Amino acid sequence: MVEEIHIKGWKGKDEISLFERAEYYRLIEHRKNKETGEIYENEHLIPKENVRVLWKIINSNCAYREEYKYKYLVRKLLEYYKFHEKEGLPLETFMEAFNGGKNRAKYYFPYLYYPLKILEAKGYIAYFGKGGIIKLTNDLIYD
Repeated sequence: MVEEIHIKGWKGKDEISLFERAEYYRLIEHRKNKETGEIYENEHLIPKENVRVLWKIINSNCAYREEYKYKYLVRKLLEYYKFHEKEGLPLETFMEAFNGGKNRAKYYFPYLYYPLKILEAKGYIAYFGKGGIIKLTNDLIYD
């Protein structure tokens, strides 16, 4: 089954196309080069497991219709995956660096940002600036 979902644009992008496959989501970002005006695509394959885990974290730690900030989600995500231990850093230090440098591509986008955008596109959360969310359902959407 292939499902295409268009996500409304945000700063610097016009939209993301999302295709659901058996084991992963395929996201295609459309970006415009500010200097040339050329539109190009970036493709990302996000394992469904990343989305399942994030939903499990949200569903078990966030109340229905309550707002949760970026740092709360990052802490819960790091407590689950223990990325900071793999990198040999204390939790608080890694939290401050989670969204920066090498961590953006390695951890932030595949484990938090894109899974949040997928959950938003499917109507399970409202996602807003600075990484905050509101849980919109209590359904067990993933086993």
